[in-house]
Amino acid sequence: MPSALSETKLREWMQKAGPRLISLSASICRDRHMAEEVVQEAFVKLWRKPPDAGEVAFTSWLRRVVTNLSINALQRTKRPGPLPDFSTDPAMQSTRRPGAGGDVDESLERVDAAIDRLDEPKRAILALRAYEQLSYEEIAQHLDIPVGTVMSRLNRARTALLEELKQDFKHPEDEPLIFDIRNYKKA
Repeated sequence: MPSALSETKLREWMQKAGPRLISLSASICRDRHMAEEVVQEAFVKLWRKPPDAGEVAFTSWLRRVVTNLSINALQRTKRPGPLPDFSTDPAMQSTRRPGAGGDVDESLERVDAAIDRLDEPKRAILALRAYEQLSYEEIAQHLDIPVGTVMSRLNRARTALLEELKQDFKHPEDEPLIFDIRNYKKA
């Protein structure tokens, strides 16, 4: 059985992994306050009962716990709105300037709105792939599911996102809508 974490070690992990975990949770919850609560709960779990594999497993364990807690938190509450653009957290701010690249800004807003309309598990798997840039194998390990299941869930999530985007983007009917989720990342 692993020994309890010292407060000093916990503080180090909070400083090291906290901002990235909040970004992950916020990409799923679409609510900064809820994301902070989820990450705090994850660190409490880490402090009380760290993973058996020791400190080498903390990063993946925390990512898994934050993902699951984020989905659970959303299922307990009504769907939140999109994140405000006036966040003071540098990890949550965009490097886009107002008025610069208006078409790009409008397109990103539409993609954000389409992602907001997806259910939580679809947003979570897209966030792990697009924001966290995890491989299929890493996602499978993270969610404790087979790689084939990751592939099918990602496919369903991408298909659902495309359907949502079709509602927002106007394009000629004879021209297919092509959207690569890997190209959509906020700075």
